[in-house]
Amino acid sequence: MLVRRSLTALAALVLLSTAACGSDGEDASSSADALDGLQVSGEFGEKPEIKIDGLDVEKVQSAELIEGDGAEVTKDSYVDYRFSIVNINGDEVASNYQENAPTELVVAEQPESIIDAVVGTHIGSRVAIAIPVKDLVGEQGAPQAGLEPDDDMVLVFDMLEEVEPPLEGPEGDEVDPPADAPKVLGGEDGVTGLDFSDAPAKAPKKLQVIPLIEGDGPEVKQGDNVTVDYYGAVWGAEEPFDESYSRTPATFPLTPGGLIEGWVQGLEGVKVGSRVMLVIPPELGYGAEGSGEKIPGNSTLVFVIDVLGA
Repeated sequence: MLVRRSLTALAALVLLSTAACGSDGEDASSSADALDGLQVSGEFGEKPEIKIDGLDVEKVQSAELIEGDGAEVTKDSYVDYRFSIVNINGDEVASNYQENAPTELVVAEQPESIIDAVVGTHIGSRVAIAIPVKDLVGEQGAPQAGLEPDDDMVLVFDMLEEVEPPLEGPEGDEVDPPADAPKVLGGEDGVTGLDFSDAPAKAPKKLQVIPLIEGDGPEVKQGDNVTVDYYGAVWGAEEPFDESYSRTPATFPLTPGGLIEGWVQGLEGVKVGSRVMLVIPPELGYGAEGSGEKIPGNSTLVFVIDVLGA
């Protein structure tokens, strides 16, 4: 609901991350025989050139093309990483080298093939994985990315930076909101609703950032990968149009064009550990067009957001 940009399901599944320590700009072209039939060249942290000639991918294969000397990657690691994915012909399927921010990898949440390939490497490493499509995304393949289940592909990851795991919930001092702000409903399991009974019938016309819990972590900056729980409703609505408390926290880059502008403006400067309410006018949300059946045109949106990591 929140994200404007379109990512393939394949790229969304491969949420890896690492830390660039000690690669010294080493070039991976010398590792051409690490996987027979695969050549990867280019400096660590920069988009690699991937050439495939005779690569046999009957089963999952992986190789550490550049050995980093940073922290060891474990199954419990959270890392920022860059990735390139190509099909067996060497044609690009997905990449985040052109994005404003790298992607965060929660190692424990990856498929076993990814876990096996990255655990034991180090921050500063470049890792290549040759894998049948069905072994990563299942028998349905990834047709939106042009990949059938029996196709093969190669993934190259640059492990950039180890990051702190997100909080399990907001941590800080509670702040009394204005008396006419919508009231937050819920308990230990998170936000379950909003009560608009004491709020004005007409929604505010300007962006409002209302602190509810003041965290003491680092301030969120544009370009950060931000991990949040959230509850979103149209002003006055009894039901949410989207929420994450019943699922798992969401992680995404806080970048203009990637999210609705009300999130980008409203979360910048908020400290990790905080809970905030954002009241977002239509021009900073989904505008006159709205979004789907649950968000009519010209809707004012209300979000309660727990900032768990950045």
